[in-house]
Amino acid sequence: MSARQHGLALAEILIAMALSLLVALAAASLLHASNGDFLHNGANTRIDDSGRFALAIIGQSLRQAGYAGEPGAMAAAAAPTPLPVEGRDAAGVASNADGLGDAQPSVNGSDAIAIRYAPAAITGAEGGGAMLNCAGFPADPGEWAWSIFYVARASDGIAELRCKYKGENGWGSDAVVRGVDAFHVLYGIDTDSPRDNIPNLYLTAAGIVALDATLPASERAVRTHWRRVTSVRIALLLHGERGSRAGNLLSSYELLPGADPAARIDEASLPLPMQHRARRLFTATVAVRNQ
Repeated sequence: MSARQHGLALAEILIAMALSLLVALAAASLLHASNGDFLHNGANTRIDDSGRFALAIIGQSLRQAGYAGEPGAMAAAAAPTPLPVEGRDAAGVASNADGLGDAQPSVNGSDAIAIRYAPAAITGAEGGGAMLNCAGFPADPGEWAWSIFYVARASDGIAELRCKYKGENGWGSDAVVRGVDAFHVLYGIDTDSPRDNIPNLYLTAAGIVALDATLPASERAVRTHWRRVTSVRIALLLHGERGSRAGNLLSSYELLPGADPAARIDEASLPLPMQHRARRLFTATVAVRNQ
């Protein structure tokens, strides 16, 4: 083989190798893009399912808030009647404390809400088990049951919306959904006299405490504005797995626009592994009908 022929053969080999590398690079790019789409779609599906489930559980508990039992039940005659709804801003909850207990550090300023009701006195097939706490367990007739929602970190560091309840052997706390960025609550107050059960003003828990502070100390327990709560607005921001959102842009999320400036999440302020994730905001307003 002449030097010219040898050079041409070498050039052909190099060209073939270059084309093979280009094809491999294109295939790898397509695979990477396909994997990103798979992660994004899967994360959004899981976020959607989790958000809907969380709203359903919280909504069910709120619709039971303040129910005092069937006529003739011990709970109906109990005095004083506990607050149907009570909350705290930017606070966690100790899982083994009584009720809300002392305020604990919060996750991204998330709120906590406690809901109380008395189960129906009817038992058996007619109505037993119809009223459940946030963990899905029925409470004994004649007792005031609890459903407390707050955000805490699991043992692996992932934040989750938790449900705290009082069982037969003491207090329990179970995860409702994982992957929670923040949970915030507003309370609709009926300020009319006489009351018409229609909220005129939405306030944070701190706002209600401030209103109560204007009442004479001897009347706060009876006239507390917590007993004027006729609806509750909840906002829940959930995130997906790492790498579930493409691009370099960072987003901001207003959980309760115009109502609570503290209910805001900026991705730029989050740890790097928590940025660039699929996220979705879930909101709902639930009437409290049993006041």
